[in-house]
Amino acid sequence: MAEIKQSKHPAIEIYTDGSKDKNKVAAAAVSNHDVFSVRLPDEATILTAEAKAIQLAFELIKISKDTYFTTF
Repeated sequence: MAEIKQSKHPAIEIYTDGSKDKNKVAAAAVSNHDVFSVRLPDEATILTAEAKAIQLAFELIKISKDTYFTTF
């Protein structure tokens, strides 16, 4: 089994969520520095919302000056 190395640097935590309530659909990614959120078309599925939330997390990572991340 491969050994997992622990980083000496704390990872920035990013939380993602895609939600659908009746006809309203949205996605978000949140870190301790930023919040990205978007309203999606009413026809969007919960799977689309979750995928969009992950995409938003990547956008947070892209603009960040930090190096280590953990996404939940």
